[in-house]
Amino acid sequence: MWLIAIAFLCYLLGSIPFSYLVAKGYGKNLYRVGSGNVGAANVYRATGKVEAMFLAVIGDVGKGALAIFLSQKLSFLGLHPPATLLAFGEAPNLLTAQALAAFFVVLGHNWPIFLKFRGGRGLASLAGVMLYLNWKAVLLVLLILGFFIFLTEVIMRKGIKLKGSLKDKVRQMFSIFTSQIAGRIIGIAAAVILVFFLYPQVFKIAFGATILSGIKHIQRIKDFLEKQK
Repeated sequence: MWLIAIAFLCYLLGSIPFSYLVAKGYGKNLYRVGSGNVGAANVYRATGKVEAMFLAVIGDVGKGALAIFLSQKLSFLGLHPPATLLAFGEAPNLLTAQALAAFFVVLGHNWPIFLKFRGGRGLASLAGVMLYLNWKAVLLVLLILGFFIFLTEVIMRKGIKLKGSLKDKVRQMFSIFTSQIAGRIIGIAAAVILVFFLYPQVFKIAFGATILSGIKHIQRIKDFLEKQK
């Protein structure tokens, strides 16, 4: 019963579409702009506002972190339940509770009930999960992602050419980071392997959620491959 409660609450938390709501606040519909994805990067494409993107990032990352926090609190509550909650049974194993929370918060983000199951790809919420568990693991993942994204861009485009002002160059770099799908997939695969060896506890908790994020990237990969033909 405790695990059911954790799964239900984390799914509802994950279903809160922060990116969609932020873009809506700026008068934009994410389904009709850019990649059509309900994510922070598409908020930036839709609005052109860095502050809008950061609000979306804070919301989507925050709900991943909050899900793990809730799983810990509910596990503790299961160990010391008040009389009104004794029917919930024994407390869940903490590792199981955290893994379930990670899975369901990303499930909610990717297939949110509030948006008729049309959500994002889960990377921001997954980052929130890992950030709460171990910020060093998140830093490692970002470094690996960045390395392979820009390496792939250099190989495929035979270099990176940035033009305009410093602000324009930053935007171009950000665009590469969010749109280079081949480098992203290679980077994610490499990061998963490194996390497995360096942070096994984080890997166990985040693995199921990572699979969900990978599933949502399948169509994007297909679209990318079609463009390369």
